Amino acid sequence: MNIIHADTDDLGNPLAGGAPVRTFEVNRRLATRHNITVLTAGYRKCIRSECKKNITYTRLGWSIPFWGLSSHLSYLAQLRSRVRTIPHDLVVEEFMPPVGFCGLPWATHKPVISLVQWFFFDYWEARYHLPFQHWMRGIARKNRYRYFIVQTRNMRDRFQRMVPEALVRIISCGIAPESLRSRQDISYENFVLFLGRLDMWQKGLDTLVEAWQGLCGHEHIRLIIAGEGNDRSKLEQDIKRRGLRHLISLQGRVEGKEKQDLLDTCRFVVMPSREETFGLVALEAMAAQKAVIAFDIENLAELLHPEWSILLPGHSPKHLGEAIIKLWHDQQQCAGLGIRGRQQAEAYSWDSIAMQQEQFYREVIQQDRQL
Repeated sequence: MNIIHADTDDLGNPLAGGAPVRTFEVNRRLATRHNITVLTAGYRKCIRSECKKNITYTRLGWSIPFWGLSSHLSYLAQLRSRVRTIPHDLVVEEFMPPVGFCGLPWATHKPVISLVQWFFFDYWEARYHLPFQHWMRGIARKNRYRYFIVQTRNMRDRFQRMVPEALVRIISCGIAPESLRSRQDISYENFVLFLGRLDMWQKGLDTLVEAWQGLCGHEHIRLIIAGEGNDRSKLEQDIKRRGLRHLISLQGRVEGKEKQDLLDTCRFVVMPSREETFGLVALEAMAAQKAVIAFDIENLAELLHPEWSILLPGHSPKHLGEAIIKLWHDQQQCAGLGIRGRQQAEAYSWDSIAMQQEQFYREVIQQDRQL
C-alpha cells in the first residue's frame, strides 16, 4: 500500500505529546512492506524532509511561537494540496486541535481514516471563545468521514453516536518491546514521578502542586516532573510561589534511556489528569512495574483498574495528597500494584498494534471499493 499519514505533531518537536510516538512506532513496522509518507507540522530548526526507519517525514508550514495556533494553521493551509501530489491508496488523518478534522476527505477520492488520539475541546474553546466542538460535529454531519480508529470503548461509543454509519475500530496505543523486558530487581527510590506534557489544566499540574503544598510537602516527599510544554513558566512560578522548589524539580523533556531510568527507579507514578484520550504514560508505568495514582476519568479508567492502580474520585488535591502519602509509606502495596500492572501491560505490544492497524487499513480499502 501507499499510505499518507497526516499528523501535525512530530517526534522531534520539543512540545510533542504521545500521538507522534504511535505514528512512528506503527509506521516503522509497516514501512518494511508499505510505502509510508508522514506529513507533519514544521517547528523551529526542523529538517524539512528526512527518512526515519524507511518512513518519509515531510514537514509543512512554519512556527511562530507567540501566535499559538500558527503552526497548525500554516500546516493545514498546505496539507490538502500536498496530499493531492503524493500517490496513495489510503490516508490516515490524526484528529487534531482545535476542530479535530483536517478535511482530507475533500482532498482525495481514496479512503480517509480518522485516528483519534486527541479529544480535548474545553481548553481551546476557553482560550479562543469559539465553538470548536460544534464545528466538529457539523463536519461529521457531512458524512465524508466513514472510518475511525479510537483507543477506548467510551470514545468508540461517542463517535458511533456522532457518525452512525461509520466503521469505528478500537486499537489502543502500545509499548516498546524493550520496555517489557524481564524485571528482576525493581528499584523504589526516593521520589514520585510525573511524566508528560506541561499543561496545567489538562494534566492536572495545578492540583498536583497544591497537593504537595497541602500534604506531601510536610512528609518531605520529592517530586520529579519530567516533560515540556507551554505552561512551563506558569508551573515554575507556581512552585516558587508555594515555596516548594526544594521538593519539586523540573527535569525537562526526557527520552530513551533517561526516561526509562526515571520509570525504573521512581517509587510510583502520579497522573492527575482531568482529561485523557488513552493514557500512554500510565501504560509505560505499568510496563516498568510501577503503580499509578490517577483520577477516575473517562478513557483512562479503561486502562487502569483498582487491582493494579489507585483511582480517585473527583479531582481533589486533598484526596490526591492523602493517596500519595499512603502509598509512599506502603512499599508492599507499591510492589503488588506494580506486579499486577506489569502483567496487564504485556498485552499492549507495538507489534500487535501495528498488525491490527494494518488489518484495518486493508479492510477499509476493500470496503471503500464496494461503495
